[in-house]
Amino acid sequence: MKKDGLIIDKDHWRPRLTMSEIARRVGVSRAAVSAVLNPNYKTIKISPETRAKIQKVLDTTQYVPNAIGQSLKSRRTGHIGFILADTIADGWSNAYFAKILSGVETICHQRGYSLNISRYNLSNIDSFVFPKRVGQRSMDGLVLAGGLIQAAVVDRFKTFGIPCVCVGDDLEVAEMIPTISCDMVGALLQCVAHAAERGHWRIAFCVQATRRSREVAGQLVARARALYGSGACEIALMTTPGEADYSAGGPLVDQWASLAEDRRATCLVGNDQVMVSALKELSRRGFRCPRDVGLISTVDSKLCEYSDPGLTSSRPDLAKLGETAAGLLIDHLEEGMDLSPKMSRNDFPVSFVVRESCNLWPGKTDGEG
Repeated sequence: MKKDGLIIDKDHWRPRLTMSEIARRVGVSRAAVSAVLNPNYKTIKISPETRAKIQKVLDTTQYVPNAIGQSLKSRRTGHIGFILADTIADGWSNAYFAKILSGVETICHQRGYSLNISRYNLSNIDSFVFPKRVGQRSMDGLVLAGGLIQAAVVDRFKTFGIPCVCVGDDLEVAEMIPTISCDMVGALLQCVAHAAERGHWRIAFCVQATRRSREVAGQLVARARALYGSGACEIALMTTPGEADYSAGGPLVDQWASLAEDRRATCLVGNDQVMVSALKELSRRGFRCPRDVGLISTVDSKLCEYSDPGLTSSRPDLAKLGETAAGLLIDHLEEGMDLSPKMSRNDFPVSFVVRESCNLWPGKTDGEG
């Protein structure tokens, strides 16, 4: 048969079933069918018997609502955006953010949302290019991730009425939108406790030159002193230029090696990329880990598992952070739940993985253990 200029196999073509046709078959109003299709529609009261009849026709005809019509009514597109800062080393192959993304994807799939991912500069409003799809309101909300996210960038999203949740508790945006993060100070304190148990009382942390990094470091020092006493556990902060990624390993070892041997930290702590690059640089200079210095990563990844020696690491449940962020965002979209900074959750616990990089007492050889 020919329909609208198209040749269609009459044995396989079926006209699209409408809500009006469903209503006619059941003998109810079109609004009643709409109410069954939309569980949040409370205006029309429908008896259980009528609801069952409508649902039976919907099931037997395999009725699918028109997506465009549904989005026009709800003013939602069914799309969630995940934006990662483009300064992140390895991009989407970065294990840390890939795990967060997997959590966001899981919740979007479970709750019927499509997920759009993209990378943008979130740290500088002058070089920030506003995502076209966001400006067109073709996404219902955003999950943001990736280190320093400037408040002015988030304010730009809010100007367009786009709800946002941030994975990571950077203070620049913590006062504006909900943030989801692990207990960062608690995780670092685990690193201190493990190193101290192995006899490391001079511990150096690689930190970024950001307000949040300095605040976390300050809280860590205060809590460590409360636990171990003043001067009992010496914690040094080693700030390296640029991002805390592979490029930071060399400068970190430079700082460490420039100190007199009796003033060097016996344990270095930083993220997986920093520690893997520091491990390579130590080896290049003739130092051995853990004989000469212990290493601990604040993020567990395959880099830590397959390095030689394997890196002792903190292990946050990153997928859980992504799931929580996406769930909070979708609850706001569908149920009108609050999406203010008071909804932040920055207390997720962190487990600890012990490997070979910090298993010797300072100054001991492999055979002395």
